[in-house]
Amino acid sequence: MMRSEETHSLAAAGGGRVTASAAPGQARIMAVLFDLDGTVIDSEPAYWESDRVFLGSWGICYDVELNAAMVGRGIREFFRELELRFPDSPLHALPMAERARLKDEAYLTYASGRIAAFPGVAAFARLLAKLGVPAAIASGSSPHVIDATLEMVGLLECFPVRVSASEVQRGKPEPDVFLEAARRLQIAPELCLVLEDSRPGIQAARAARMACVALPHPDHAGREGFSLADMVVDGGAAHFDGATVLERWSIGEADRRA
Repeated sequence: MMRSEETHSLAAAGGGRVTASAAPGQARIMAVLFDLDGTVIDSEPAYWESDRVFLGSWGICYDVELNAAMVGRGIREFFRELELRFPDSPLHALPMAERARLKDEAYLTYASGRIAAFPGVAAFARLLAKLGVPAAIASGSSPHVIDATLEMVGLLECFPVRVSASEVQRGKPEPDVFLEAARRLQIAPELCLVLEDSRPGIQAARAARMACVALPHPDHAGREGFSLADMVVDGGAAHFDGATVLERWSIGEADRRA
């Protein structure tokens, strides 16, 4: 078991009700992969506002329904969906790289001073780093946004491996970004645990043959797909308790739990 003071500090940072799809066991996990937005960082409100203003300037009405449909998508999938829904927007005439750059620029400008890490998830990431457990970010955001926002919330050093969906062939719900993160960590996929807040991300984790903890935002909790996860945290990342995860799985080398 991990030291009692570490378990206590993690529990103090969380506190959400947890639903497990199977009886608690001690399956071995050797690495933890984190989605970024809505999982590590409370960034969805900032993304929503920056995207709404940015896309509005190109004649695209980015409403609440469309925003919900985009949660968890990579940048290419994001713009492809917009092309289908708003085929007449002049935005689509720009190269994909330029569209992505403009979107990222608008977000980072708005996000500065407005985003923060979820306390329980941040505490868990810092504990994994302290114990030497391999951890990675696997996100639909661009590499620049991943690095910049982790730097903003003081967690960049916790994630030496960071993978963007723009670096792989397919974004979530395909497993590519998680498989690439596992490859860079040199850990077999079946020995990885994923923390995710979106349905596409959970589907991607399952397709990668990885264990998964779902952190659905309260607005998304009723959606089909979260039951695919091994564990569901009611209230999402704001109520995540790393101590519960450490009770469900044996994480890292055995001597780290002595």
